[in-house]
Amino acid sequence: MISPQLLDIIVPIFFRPGIDPQSALYQDFRARLAALPADRLRESIVPMGRITFGRDDLLSRLGELNPETTLLMCGDQDKPRPPSETKEMAELIGCPYVLVPEAGHISNLENPGFVTEALLRFLGERTCKSV
Repeated sequence: MISPQLLDIIVPIFFRPGIDPQSALYQDFRARLAALPADRLRESIVPMGRITFGRDDLLSRLGELNPETTLLMCGDQDKPRPPSETKEMAELIGCPYVLVPEAGHISNLENPGFVTEALLRFLGERTCKSV
């Protein structure tokens, strides 16, 4: 299990600074992490952590991605993967990037309307080009 003390450290990392820790969004995310069964933690979260912190730097390979079909999005207040990294990656790929306002690492939860609109706009532009 993820202890309450560890949740106190982990959960804020995913959200923008200043989010109300009593908000339903915050509390629901915390509760979902706390409820993860031991086998799921061992089989998914633990290996993901090892991969994340032990992976090779692949920035030099980003240019292999197709810039026409790639969009990068980042919460404007993301702490683990800050906007400067998104901008750097977008420049290496040659693709657009969008900063999601009022959002941290899980921007699709903090500002779902903005994320949905940005994705629909991006996909709509690709559809118009291919017709």
